[in-house]
Amino acid sequence: MRAHEALLLAGALIGGGLGLGGCGGPIGWTRVTVNQPLRPQDVAFIVPHQTTWDEVTARLGAPDQLLRTGNGLALNYVSSDGKSFGVNFGWPLGFITPISYVPHDFKLGGQGVGSRTFQVAFDAHDVVVYARFLPGGPASQYRVWPFAAPSE
Repeated sequence: MRAHEALLLAGALIGGGLGLGGCGGPIGWTRVTVNQPLRPQDVAFIVPHQTTWDEVTARLGAPDQLLRTGNGLALNYVSSDGKSFGVNFGWPLGFITPISYVPHDFKLGGQGVGSRTFQVAFDAHDVVVYARFLPGGPASQYRVWPFAAPSE
């Protein structure tokens, strides 16, 4: 086997190993989103004291939560976003026979889950009183430790 063929084979093996990120390889990432996240432009049609229950549910669909308020109801539309990313720098050591029998993982990564709630409140006549995004955890981001952004 020539040197350039051996180099191509090694490159193909390394590239294939990196491509198997979800199969126990050196790089792993996961993202899970529950419910379609609402954006401000998705809810811009809602005008307090004008938009009705029927208009909101026709455009946004069934809510995730229905709450009774003092003089009406409130709808909550909740979405969650979870992300995880990691790199295992010890993964290549698994190919070295004596070392492969001892723990050799050295993982660097980050993960988190964020949720966002959009709430619409109605009066007794099914007309919108207010509509707003509630404060909550922002959707998670790929921030790898120790390089995470400072706390806000």
